[in-house]
Amino acid sequence: MEENNQQSPKKLGDKIFGAHNNPVKEFEYTDSFDIDHGNIVIEDQFDEEDYLHKKKLEEAIYEAFKNSRWYPLSYKKKVPKDLIPHLFQEILEQMTGNEFSFSEKFVSICDFLSISYTKAYESIPIRYKEIIINELEEKYKVLSKRKIGRLF
Repeated sequence: MEENNQQSPKKLGDKIFGAHNNPVKEFEYTDSFDIDHGNIVIEDQFDEEDYLHKKKLEEAIYEAFKNSRWYPLSYKKKVPKDLIPHLFQEILEQMTGNEFSFSEKFVSICDFLSISYTKAYESIPIRYKEIIINELEEKYKVLSKRKIGRLF
């Protein structure tokens, strides 16, 4: 009788397959492996239209650079500061009349040539600076938030 009173320890089985969560060995699982698209953690991280738009812009900049007189200059090396305004001017002249904003072109050219935005902005002609600031004013109200009436 003493043997019956002593209970043997329960063997729960393999922890990998969840036996420790199912000690009574029921085989109905309530877990669902469907993706909860309403969850905040799972957001759309990839916008195909945005990707195609950026890819088209990058290809247009590369073509404009390839057709420029600066093409023999390696764009993988550091670009001298005195050439930055000339590079921008020639590339931007070849890219007129397309669906890209001037700000997008500016950022993409900086990325393509591995130039910091600040350095490029300081060295481009003033008419390009005005275009960039006017676009930012239209889109984000950069000047009106700071109560600035004139650019220069």
